[in-house]
Amino acid sequence: MMEKRRLNRSAIVPVALLGVGILAFCADSANSQTLSTTVSRPIFATGEEFWQRLERTTSIYWTDVPLRDGLLRLAETHGVAIVLDRRCNPGEPMTLTVRQQTLRDVLSAIAHQRGYELGFLPPLAYIGPADTASRLEIVAAQRRKELQALGRIGAAALRPSPVSWPRLSTPRNLVLQWAREAGWQLANAEEIPHDLWPEASLPALAIADRITLVLLQFDLTYQVSESGVMTVVPFMPQNGDIKRFRIGSGTSILAQRWAQQFPGCIVVPSGPEIVVQGPAETLSELSRLAASLNPAQQRSPLPNPTTAAAPDPFAQRRFTVRDGRGTLEGVITQLSRQLGIEVQFDTEGARREGIRLDQLIEFRVTNATVDELWRAILEPRGLTFVRTGRTIRIFPASHTGAP
Repeated sequence: MMEKRRLNRSAIVPVALLGVGILAFCADSANSQTLSTTVSRPIFATGEEFWQRLERTTSIYWTDVPLRDGLLRLAETHGVAIVLDRRCNPGEPMTLTVRQQTLRDVLSAIAHQRGYELGFLPPLAYIGPADTASRLEIVAAQRRKELQALGRIGAAALRPSPVSWPRLSTPRNLVLQWAREAGWQLANAEEIPHDLWPEASLPALAIADRITLVLLQFDLTYQVSESGVMTVVPFMPQNGDIKRFRIGSGTSILAQRWAQQFPGCIVVPSGPEIVVQGPAETLSELSRLAASLNPAQQRSPLPNPTTAAAPDPFAQRRFTVRDGRGTLEGVITQLSRQLGIEVQFDTEGARREGIRLDQLIEFRVTNATVDELWRAILEPRGLTFVRTGRTIRIFPASHTGAP
C-alpha cells in the first residue's frame, strides 16, 4: 500500500499555530538552475497570489499521517500559510485520499474528516471548529473597523508585518507583546489562559488580526479604549446568519456597495468571495443579486479548474547540480521542498526491499529536466517514480504493479 512518510516533527500538546521552514531554490527561469542549500524564512503567498494558489490542483495520499504534519507539508509545498486551531488534536492520524482537486477543496476535505471547517484570515487558511471558521473574517473586520475609528490609537495595529515566535511561546505573552507594539496597555492579561505553542513563522498580518486569531481560539476577543487601554472580553456572537457568495473579480467594490445598501449587515470581501453576516431574508436577497451577477459561478460555488489537463509547471525548466550529496531521505525532502512538490513515498515497500533511507548518496546532472534530476537520485538506489505536475509517487523499481 502506498504510504506517505511521516515527517520528523514533534508536536506540543495542545498545539495551535503551524510553524514551518523551507529551503530556498533559485528563481524560476528557462535557464539551467543550481541547487542551493540556503535556509530561509518561509515564503508564503499574499494578496491575490494567496487566492490563486488555493485554486491550484493537487492530490494527497495520506495513511496515518498526523494532522499537523500533513498540514505542515501542504503549507511548505504550496507556499500557503495554514493555521490549525488549538482545539484540534495535532497528532490525530489521518488516512485520506483526494485526487486532483484544488488546494482549497483538499483543505476542506481534511477539515471535514475530523468535524472541523475551513476558514480564512487572508493571507492565512484556518482549520478549526465550524463556528470560529465561519466567523473569523467577520470578527477581524469588526475589530479593524473599530480601530480605524480610534485614529492614531489604532493606526499601528492596522499595518501588516511578518510575525514569528519560538517554540514554547505562550499566547498570553504574544498578545502582551503585540499590544505593546501597538502602543496599548493590556488591562487584564490574566484572562488569556496559559498554553504552550509550537514555533511559527507567518506572512504579513496586522496586529489587530493576530490578536483576533489568538483570542478566538479561547472564545475571547478584545476592545481598545480611546486612551489606548486594551481589554480582553468574552466573545459574544452577534445575531444573524453568515453566508459566503462566490463573485469572482471586483469583490472589494461590490462589498462596499452591499454594505451601503444593507447597513444592517457586516460585509467583508474575501478574495473571489464576499462574506456577509445578516438577517436570513437579506442573505436570500443577496443570493439572488449574486446569482444575477454571475449565474454560472453561483451554480458551482467552488469550480474545479481541472477539466482540461494542467500544463507541466517544470516543462521549461532545466537543472544543474554539480556536487549533490546527502542522505537519500534528506535529498528527497530538500528537493521536494525547493521545487514545491508533494511526495508520496512507499516507505514500507522500500524497507522490504532493503533500501535504506539514511544511506549517503551523491549525484550530478547538467541541464537536466526535472524528471532526469529525479532519476539521477532515485534509480541508482533501486527506486522509481511517477510524477504528475507537482505530485510525485516514489516506490521500489521492483514493484512493477505500483501506480
